[in-house]
Amino acid sequence: MVTEEENRARRERAYRHVGQLIDGIVAQACVRHYFATTQEHQFTSKIADRLESELNNLKVFGVSVSVHAQDFPDKGRGSWEKPSGADVYISVVMNAAGHTINKGMTIQSKWDDSTDYAGLAEQVGKMKKRTKSSYVWVYGPSSIAVVPSGDVHGGRLDFSRAMTVGTLITEALRCHEADPRLGLNLALPIPNALTAMMEQLTVPNGLSLTLTDGPV
Repeated sequence: MVTEEENRARRERAYRHVGQLIDGIVAQACVRHYFATTQEHQFTSKIADRLESELNNLKVFGVSVSVHAQDFPDKGRGSWEKPSGADVYISVVMNAAGHTINKGMTIQSKWDDSTDYAGLAEQVGKMKKRTKSSYVWVYGPSSIAVVPSGDVHGGRLDFSRAMTVGTLITEALRCHEADPRLGLNLALPIPNALTAMMEQLTVPNGLSLTLTDGPV
């Protein structure tokens, strides 16, 4: 019989593997798009698409990983406004040995040379009104720095607690990051659940990471 300690060790190996895989995908996307004409919202969509295509139904150390992404238009007919201040809603769900983690977070993205301090301050203020589990993704030439919204002051970023996207996801799985109040309605199909949550938050992009136990 597998002990709980062995299950925890197995999940921890899976978390580390997923985090490293995510950071590798992010690094490739940054190298490809940082010096191109890609805009912020386009870059975010491309990263979400890459994570979905690379990680969907991934099985590692007995844990099955699925990534779901949904893009919403931000211009013209059918556009979505952003009163939440966020660009992205991320859902993290883990089912393991009868234990479920279902949490969410909001993300605002910026290039690392952005000087729109007033705009960022307003956006972060709106996100913090919804949840403390909100973050700024700062796009650089080879990586993304994730800054907690609490470390943004007057639109200026304090990088002392910055992390990678992979670390953010693994820390959410360890219950150190993300907000259980923003978890998906798991009774709905994933596309419907994402749409319902994102409509609630009025966020233009969505990314859901689901982990469940499965065969090695």
